[in-house]
Amino acid sequence: MEASGRRRLVLFTALLVVAACSLIFWLVTREQQRLNDAALMQQVLGEAEMVRAVLSEDWPDVRRSAVVVTLGMLRDSGVELAVFGNAGNVLYDGTGAGVAEQMARHTMMLRGREQGIWSGIRKWGARGRWHAMVTARVGQAGQDEGVIWLARPCWAVTQNPGAVARLLFIEGVIVALASVVVALIFIQMRRRVFHRVIRTARRLSAGDLTTELRTDGSDEIAVLSTALEGLRRRLAIQMETIDRQRRMLQSLVDHLGEGVIVVDVDGRIALINPAAVKLLNLRGKVTGEQTLIGTPVETCIREHALQQLLLEAPCSPEALTGVDAADETSGGLPSPDAYIQIETTEGTTHLLVRATQLDLAESRPDADSSIGRVAVLTDITELERTIEVRTDFVANASHELRTPLSTIRACVETLLAMDLGGSPDAAAEFLQKIDRHSDRLQQMVADLLDLSRLESPAERFEMERIEVRRVAHELQFRFAEAIDEKQLHWEWRCAPEGLSEVRANMHLLRLALDNLVDNAIKHTQPGGHIRLLVKRTAEAVEFEVSDDGCGISSEDQERVFERFFQVQRSRTGTARGTGLGLSIVRHAVEAMQGQVRLESALGRGTRVTLRVPQSVSEDMVEIATNS
Repeated sequence: MEASGRRRLVLFTALLVVAACSLIFWLVTREQQRLNDAALMQQVLGEAEMVRAVLSEDWPDVRRSAVVVTLGMLRDSGVELAVFGNAGNVLYDGTGAGVAEQMARHTMMLRGREQGIWSGIRKWGARGRWHAMVTARVGQAGQDEGVIWLARPCWAVTQNPGAVARLLFIEGVIVALASVVVALIFIQMRRRVFHRVIRTARRLSAGDLTTELRTDGSDEIAVLSTALEGLRRRLAIQMETIDRQRRMLQSLVDHLGEGVIVVDVDGRIALINPAAVKLLNLRGKVTGEQTLIGTPVETCIREHALQQLLLEAPCSPEALTGVDAADETSGGLPSPDAYIQIETTEGTTHLLVRATQLDLAESRPDADSSIGRVAVLTDITELERTIEVRTDFVANASHELRTPLSTIRACVETLLAMDLGGSPDAAAEFLQKIDRHSDRLQQMVADLLDLSRLESPAERFEMERIEVRRVAHELQFRFAEAIDEKQLHWEWRCAPEGLSEVRANMHLLRLALDNLVDNAIKHTQPGGHIRLLVKRTAEAVEFEVSDDGCGISSEDQERVFERFFQVQRSRTGTARGTGLGLSIVRHAVEAMQGQVRLESALGRGTRVTLRVPQSVSEDMVEIATNS
């Protein structure tokens, strides 16, 4: 339909151009013919006056030389003429056709005789060509008068109408062809512009905003192109803004510590971030969170409580607004919906789940509702562990305090009820128990005070230069009696051997090393070895205390730094500790911005390493000795 319409338009344009050109040419030709005929008629009239003037002198003698010369000159110039006498006789025939006698009584001759002069355009000759004719009276009226007749052929265009028509047709065809060519070129150019605009519009509808549309001019297509280019630029800016916000939101969701799961109205996962995949232990099922998009909740999440929260039937938008308003009036803190425990290879993960409804802007148009569900998963494993540690601390502290207090109270009641003079040995034994348990209570209180001071945020511990040799000797001196009592072998050394000074807090370092050496002595069999190794690295100094005692199982190694946690709970007697030693070690080293590392194996001993950061610019001269 478009091609046939264009062909009809071109044909109509060509016919209209031909008609217009023909009309214009015809009008121009008519005007030119009128002007030429008028000029020719004036010329013939002048020539008639000249002939009449020559003939008037000796009329009707036409054989006079002057007359013959004048008439011959006019005849040579293309004028057809004849001279008629009073009786209609031919005095001179210059027509060259011998038909002058037939014209003697012609109407135009009579008019010329009556009016004195007559002029007009008439056909003349065998071919019927148009001539400008003039008849004029010669001589005196009513007496010896005559008539002269002069004729000149008119403009050649009027002599052959068929030729004129053919000329008009040829010129019209040429003009029409030129017009058609120009029209086709114009249409093709406009068509290209239209096609460019259409291609740009299609690319815009397809989402391609990279192609620029430039059209020069000020016509309608240029205005349309300018509008489309402005639309493209605005859409490109909006798409860039949307894409930037989408990437920012995606990055925010991906880097959230909380897990986020969004479910659409069909119960399929619409969004899930890496934290949720990790918390729900879904990495073994899929290669990434993107493969879960569009998956039904029942096929990938096995926790029934979480399934119920995600698949709960949505309420109306009005009800959803009411719920939001209620949350705002209550302070904006939603209550937890479920607690979930996930078993992983690393242990049990405790999750707090909060679920709510969400208006999904990208729901399918054929869906009955656009409200989905969103669940936020918070890892509270550390919080649960902290609560457990606190509970254990209270229980252990109560137990550790109640045991010596009960013993002291029993001993005191026994001493009060017995005869001290009659049983001096028994009284002394009870007093020794009271003294031993009092020392244990005093040590426990001292350890708790040390822990309280180490955990105080207002406490500041200054670093100072400490001689390694002094630290080792004081440590050996303080535990010399316990070492000799169990016949243990004590040794210490430095690496490198020239190490002499380190930067640390003397009180904290002494507190940490005392607890480590005390634990090593308690858990090492007689005849065993206890070693202290001081090592200097590029940025820190390490104090390593090791023994070849009973060791610690891998299950207990994670909890040995908790308060009141003891590996051998059944142990009693003087070797029993307070359970606060390693907790004090950890807090003391952390107060010096350091780290604690424990390595142990059952039956092979234990090695604890304290790493204390050092200033890189320190230049120390170090000396090491073995005792």
